[in-house]
Amino acid sequence: MSQPEPLRESATQTMGHQGKGLARRFYVGLAMGLIPLFMIALVGLGSDPGRADLFTPAEILVGAVGVVVFWMLGFAVWARNALLRPLTALDVWASKIRQGDFSARLSDSPVGEIKGLTQNIDRLSEWLEALAQEREQELQIQRERLEQRAQLANELHDSLAQTLASLKFQVRVLDDTLRQDSEQAIWHEMERIEGSIDEANLELRELIAHFRAPQSEYGLVSGIQRLLSRLRKEAGIEVVLQNQSIESQLDSETETQLLRIVQEALANVRKHSRAHMVRVLLTQDAVTHLRIVIEDDGEGMSEEKTVESEAHHFGLEIMRERAESIQAELTIESEPGEGTRVAIELNL
Repeated sequence: MSQPEPLRESATQTMGHQGKGLARRFYVGLAMGLIPLFMIALVGLGSDPGRADLFTPAEILVGAVGVVVFWMLGFAVWARNALLRPLTALDVWASKIRQGDFSARLSDSPVGEIKGLTQNIDRLSEWLEALAQEREQELQIQRERLEQRAQLANELHDSLAQTLASLKFQVRVLDDTLRQDSEQAIWHEMERIEGSIDEANLELRELIAHFRAPQSEYGLVSGIQRLLSRLRKEAGIEVVLQNQSIESQLDSETETQLLRIVQEALANVRKHSRAHMVRVLLTQDAVTHLRIVIEDDGEGMSEEKTVESEAHHFGLEIMRERAESIQAELTIESEPGEGTRVAIELNL
């Protein structure tokens, strides 16, 4: 990021105004210093108009001391207002910058030289703030990439890697069967291997679909219909979609995150539940409250296993993170033999 150009220009303008500011303060100070002498002269003439000398030595001494004292007091007040306050403000600004608050700014000073300095410092603050925001965006992109890599690694471990390990074991069993020359057993193992290959292919396609953004341009309901159709076609599970919601205009990010959550919930149904049917219900209690429920008739699990699964299953953790990113609430309920119920509630 390039440095701010106005800094040099502002410094030149400030130097141009310095001479005028100094001359103005000199004449003001000179006038203030002559005022006591003028007052002493009036007092002296008024006390003795016929006197030849305008001032006696004592009066001159008193006047000189008064001028010096008056000037010292005036200078002290000026120094406090013109120098101490800006320096205090500068110290506060520097402290905020050290703490990472690049939005800190200095207030304008009535002194021309200090005013120009504060303007330059404010421009520097703006540049630092923009630089910090740019850096934060870069770090956010890096964090998202690392999260995606971690997610891909976990999903590969939980699905495709386990299937391939099982396939390797089945090939070993087939090798032993071939040595025994049992035709029926050979065909049985071949069918198992074929099924494992189909499973690996299905899991790979599911991973590709998971990391590809769901097609949300058709709307939330249409996107869920497409996910259910794919589940029915690939897993043979009966699917039911009940839409009792009002067609609402969701922003693209919210719609995509909702589809991602539904997609992961349906993937868990296919992989873990051994369900024969899954139902997705969309309801809207009010214009501003949307609820999506995904429930199946699978094996289900106890409350303890549900908590343990949430702690170790990467997909469930991602579902919760997606829900939090759109300020939605995600709940998972399951009972042994009663299936699993995933509910998403969102205030529109």
